[in-house]
Amino acid sequence: MTIKEICNILKSKLYNNGFEYGFIFDGRKYKPNMQNGFDNDYYHLSMTVYTVQDPSVTLKEKIGTCVDAVLVMKSILDSLNVSSKIWLLYNKKKNKVHTILTFEAESKIIYLELTPQSSKAWYGQEIIYPSEQEFLSTYENSGYDISNVTNMIVVGQRPYFLLTKLT
Repeated sequence: MTIKEICNILKSKLYNNGFEYGFIFDGRKYKPNMQNGFDNDYYHLSMTVYTVQDPSVTLKEKIGTCVDAVLVMKSILDSLNVSSKIWLLYNKKKNKVHTILTFEAESKIIYLELTPQSSKAWYGQEIIYPSEQEFLSTYENSGYDISNVTNMIVVGQRPYFLLTKLT
């Protein structure tokens, strides 16, 4: 499959389809309210009760965090036999974390940001790197610690790989 074909499949599931940022806990949807700045209540819940959602729940309920979005993407790519990895980006200066996914196609590494309601300028646009090392260097040179967390994400469990960075 080509890069474009793979990106189109991923976008058809997650891009501009009414997805919201947040999570489900005890059958209720929790979304951050950023109208008055940082939402402390949502942040507290995300740090204490949030667990990784099954991709089928994320797709059905149209709500998820960056962890949930990349897990949906990985499940789709796995069904297409496309190699992918999930990465944790950690900016120590800003104490911020973000999970992203890369996949391999046409001998290149592709990053496609599809986190719900992302405000990133590159949301929905594939960024193509000639190699994984080039991808890693780009983020490391921008002040991020980056680590492969593909095998650390477990549905139904808290994302400790991410939470330990923030505490």
